[in-house]
Amino acid sequence: MEDYLLALILLLPLLGGIMAYTTPSKSGIIASSFLSITTILAGYYLSFIQGTLWMFQFEWLPGFVLGFAVDRLSAVLILLVSLISFLVHLFSIFYLSGDRHKDRYYLKLGFFTFSMLGLLMSDHLILLFIFWELVGFSSYLLIIFWFQDVKNAIAGRIAFMTNRIADLILFMGLLMLLGSGNDGFISSLGPLPENDSSTVIGICLLIGVLGKSAQFPFFTWLPHAMVGPTPISALIHAATMVAAGVYLLFRLYIVFDPYLLDWIASLGIITAFLGALIAACQTDMKAVLAYSTISQLGYMVMGMGVGAYDMALFHLWTHAFFKAGLFLCAGSVIHYLSIQDPTTAPQDMRRMGGLKSYLPITFWAYLVCMMALVGLPFFSGFLSKEGIILGAFSWAMQSENRLAFALPITTLGISFLTAYYMGKQLLLVFFGSYRGEKSLKMLQKSWTEILPISVLAILSLGVFYRIHPLGGDLSFLEYWLGTQPKIEGGWVTPMIGSSILLVLLGLGFSYWKYGRQRMQKVNSFNSSTLSIFVQNGFYLDKFYMGILVPSFDWLAFKTSKLDTVLINPFFNKISVSIVVLSKVTDLFDRLIVDGLISLIKSVVQILGSMFTKFHAERVQMHFVSAIIGLVIILVWLKFAL
Repeated sequence: MEDYLLALILLLPLLGGIMAYTTPSKSGIIASSFLSITTILAGYYLSFIQGTLWMFQFEWLPGFVLGFAVDRLSAVLILLVSLISFLVHLFSIFYLSGDRHKDRYYLKLGFFTFSMLGLLMSDHLILLFIFWELVGFSSYLLIIFWFQDVKNAIAGRIAFMTNRIADLILFMGLLMLLGSGNDGFISSLGPLPENDSSTVIGICLLIGVLGKSAQFPFFTWLPHAMVGPTPISALIHAATMVAAGVYLLFRLYIVFDPYLLDWIASLGIITAFLGALIAACQTDMKAVLAYSTISQLGYMVMGMGVGAYDMALFHLWTHAFFKAGLFLCAGSVIHYLSIQDPTTAPQDMRRMGGLKSYLPITFWAYLVCMMALVGLPFFSGFLSKEGIILGAFSWAMQSENRLAFALPITTLGISFLTAYYMGKQLLLVFFGSYRGEKSLKMLQKSWTEILPISVLAILSLGVFYRIHPLGGDLSFLEYWLGTQPKIEGGWVTPMIGSSILLVLLGLGFSYWKYGRQRMQKVNSFNSSTLSIFVQNGFYLDKFYMGILVPSFDWLAFKTSKLDTVLINPFFNKISVSIVVLSKVTDLFDRLIVDGLISLIKSVVQILGSMFTKFHAERVQMHFVSAIIGLVIILVWLKFAL
């Protein structure tokens, strides 16, 4: 039964996408219906898995076995992906109601969900990599959905190429891991012997994770990917795809040595800080959320590095809901403004304001999800983020290097930045008065818009994960995830108290800077040189495109010139020499060797003819002599007798 059930969970999204493509007029309803069944089946499967490990293996090639496996963690994430994909499908009915290519959109969306579910079910390294690539490819197709716009095509190419570079190195690491004596099955992986080879394997695997999860220095592709439809941003670039790197990091956690884990923690906190700092300087609504995603993924990677992997997975779960909710709320705002005021840039927060009165449900859903993101008590993000912070402090206390405390202290600073840029977005978008050119009207009636954002907001409340929001017993989380987020001491713990205080200070600072008296002047704000530098992501894109890419182009050109000027002429001369030598050899063969052989043949023929003639004449003489002798004998006998 399990085989058929999981096969249905895996294939239904793809089948739904195909059916939607063949029925354009009802593509959204059909695709959403299939995803609803997938979500129900995923929840049903999770209810009876009982902590066991389901495995299915098959022989792909003679002597080469692949397999699927699902444990409680996989089942939880399968439900997560299915549920968010279903809500995104519903929201897309509203968001893309006027798009002529909805059928193609739902086909690609179903293909992505299928690939992500296959990734979660894969137990063999090769099978996991196959679905890993399918996730990247389907993500690329969704990013360039509006490919008629050159900007979208370029963004898709950047995302695709960045991930391919990281994936190539990941593939090398997986091959080396296969060659290290493992059978390739993730469920049976063991620690590697501590040597240079294991370090190289760990580095290759880490680079693959950094690429997929948009970590430093590979995070530049994620903001570019926001040019796709906003529901896509909610699904693949906030809730599922980018989290695949964290999931892989957890599955292969056992192969990383402690030294490399320290590097993982360091890269995670660097990414979290840079992402938050860049987000604080953005004016584009989706860009703020994109860099916020980078920052929160940095939290998860850091949690893995410091050993708080259960908290990192917990944050992956909570982040998926509140960040998907924020992106769908942004989609609601963008869609509304593009209809009500086509003259203004629908994503520029400086041209918004006062939307609380026009989009009340979007506002309240956004407010709940925002509170979860900044990490205030009573919301899910507080439990998971503070668990990671506590894990970081525990790691620093066990470290012999006192500089290790810089990591958890930095996490507290990130809490301030997160609260600041989210408070800034809240004020600029929903409060004050509208700063556009046209008057707005109330327009929020579609249930396919309201239901998804409401569900995601409700799932961002802390009560679903802890009965007591500041401590106490767990609810179903311990049963499902097998994790125990320990917020010992509750908010009175100095670290937790400091975090909450910094969040409140960040919100207060955003209100001081963008409050009612200053909000109307936001259009005239002149950004400083430093702010522009940070806003452009420290010009890492410019560095890559202006220095690295030209450097590789120059190297390729010089290599080509070396090939043209030196290597090609050298081999050409060798080939000419070989041709000349072959002709000389042929001439020598024809004139000398063949001539000599012909001469010997002629001499032999002449001699043979002479001997043959001589031999024939001697036979004839002997024959005549015998006849003459016989005649003489007969005559003698006649007369003698």
